[in-house]
Amino acid sequence: MSIGKKTATVLAVGSLLTLSGLAAAPTASAAAVGSAQPAPAVVTGAGGDQLASYDPATGQAVLTTGTAAPGQTASGSKPGGVKVGQVIDNPPTPAAPKGALLVVTAAQPAADGKQTVSTRPAAVNELLGDTTASVHTALAPASVQVDSQVPGLQVGYVPRIDGASGSSSMSLKLSADTDLDLPDGTSAAFSGSMSLEPSIDFDYTGTAFDLQHAHVGFQSDTEADWHVAGTFKAGTGTIKVPLASLKAAPVIWVGVVPVVVNVDLTLYADVSANGTVTVDTEQSYSDNWGVHSDYTKEDGWSSDSDQGSPELSPPAGSISGRGDIHTGLLTEGTVAIFDDLGVKADIEPYLRTVVSGSATFDDDGGLVNKKGSVKLYGGIDIGGALMARLRILSTTFFEKDLPFTVYHDEWPVPLSQD
Repeated sequence: MSIGKKTATVLAVGSLLTLSGLAAAPTASAAAVGSAQPAPAVVTGAGGDQLASYDPATGQAVLTTGTAAPGQTASGSKPGGVKVGQVIDNPPTPAAPKGALLVVTAAQPAADGKQTVSTRPAAVNELLGDTTASVHTALAPASVQVDSQVPGLQVGYVPRIDGASGSSSMSLKLSADTDLDLPDGTSAAFSGSMSLEPSIDFDYTGTAFDLQHAHVGFQSDTEADWHVAGTFKAGTGTIKVPLASLKAAPVIWVGVVPVVVNVDLTLYADVSANGTVTVDTEQSYSDNWGVHSDYTKEDGWSSDSDQGSPELSPPAGSISGRGDIHTGLLTEGTVAIFDDLGVKADIEPYLRTVVSGSATFDDDGGLVNKKGSVKLYGGIDIGGALMARLRILSTTFFEKDLPFTVYHDEWPVPLSQD
């Protein structure tokens, strides 16, 4: 199979990355080591076959057989369409919004420009074949679909002061202002904002018959602040309010083969309290965090998190009462290759305040006055699971989620007049 540079560029969706001599977009960087000899595949898109419909439940799909542009060839564009055993590699389209990676198990002859095929999910190595590649690319903020979960969510794109960070010159900023419904029928005010500079890593070494090494990762420089005001009484439990969902399906290129990365994240306000505590406080947080999954033949699958070096400010405002309150911004979601191989993750920076009395802080978090006992603790929680669907040709070795060790760190935040 060969697809010309022009066709490959048309197929790209979201963040574009090419290896082996194809031009890279300004927001991507990559290095390829060794040869790139992917297994024969049908890459659907302009100039060739189109995935007209696909039913994931049954594996049935309909292709329209196209004709390659002059001077180019595309597998499946010849009379007769695709053949049993071929891999269909479909970038995101209306028929498969998250992309599709399939192996043809049965095919009817093409007629009237359409072909009906039966398929099964393919393994990544069935697509990439004898290839070694290492990819790091920023996720362009404008390629992220943001769905508001609360009224009045603001979405913006903020230029970096230095003009660039790796391959991204913009960050995605979300701002929300909403009410938290409390169990006693009252409500508390919550507002917050978060800026993200996400990037994706993908490494692969293998053949069509043997996956030797794989890595998929997601990381982000993150800055956040949040303001909570209200009275929380005993028995509130955890109040978790979705603020926004983030979805993206960037295409990265390994040689002439497009690989779809699916990102699906949800941002929550997360508050819990014990005792009775009245707060009107604001905190800020910054960090670089990440999650990743890795496969080696020797050790199998593993997953881990990178907590970075979180910085959490003391609160500005006031707090009083007797008990403790936990306030944070929680990010949950999945990052996967073809919505299949990757990680589920939940990451939350938080501030926990234990009070028996009252305290007032200035805008910089400095203690203005205090009565009784007030203790502050910053923290970060990271948890999740590996999503591994290891398939080699027609054999599924396992298909389950493997929880990874939860990371938890909490540290005292000193008060300036203690």
